[in-house]
Formats: sequence, C-alpha cells, structure tokens
Amino acid sequence: MSIYIDADVFVAWEKGEFDLLAWLEKHSNEPVGFPPTVWQQLVFGTFAWEPARALRRQRHLKEFGARVSTFSRKHAQRAARIAADLRSSPIGFADCQIAACALENHAELLTFNIEHFNRVPGLSLASV
Repeated sequence: MSIYIDADVFVAWEKGEFDLLAWLEKHSNEPVGFPPTVWQQLVFGTFAWEPARALRRQRHLKEFGARVSTFSRKHAQRAARIAADLRSSPIGFADCQIAACALENHAELLTFNIEHFNRVPGLSLASV
C-alpha cells in the first residue's frame, strides 16, 4: 500500500517537529507520494512567500522528491461523495480531495489531522 503525506506532516518536518525521514525509513518498502491538493498547498509558499522562505520550501520539496498522484474524474466524484456524506459535519473541500485520492488509489494517509480524516469511512490513516 502507498503512503500519502498530508501537508501538516510535511510542515512539521520542515519545522523540525517531526522526523518524517526516520518515519519513512521504517516504512521504506512502501511507495510515498502526495495527493495533488497537498502538493498545491505546499507549492503555494514558493509563489506567495518572501524569497528566502520560498526558496527554503523549494529546496525541501526538491530534496524530498516524492511523486504526486493524479486527480481525475473518479477522484472528483469520490471527493464530492465524501463532502455530501459529511455535510452535517464538514471537513473542508481540500480534505475531501485528499481523502478521495487516498481512497481511490488505495493509499494510507499520514496526517496529524486525525479529527477530520477519521470521519471519512474506509480511509486508512497511517500511525505516527
């Protein structure tokens, strides 16, 4: 099974608050990637932040080197279904897309946002 990394985990690694590389070393037999929505969230800083901070983020993304999954019609339909199913207690548009990618691609999601993602039926969360 693949592991998809959520933005909060990547940011915690950048800040030195979580040893993502050590965690991944323990799971080295599993492919690692980013859902496209997470990639967008992370790349945003390379365009929006002041140059020194943006350059650090670019370096971190390049250093990390994980693949980015696709987002197709089936992912969009799954995200819409998740949003509809959770409309009484929504988790947000981006989180629905992230969950849909993980579900459709049979990946575990590595996240610290357990409160939101635990509400998505069938979504497998990797233990931190």
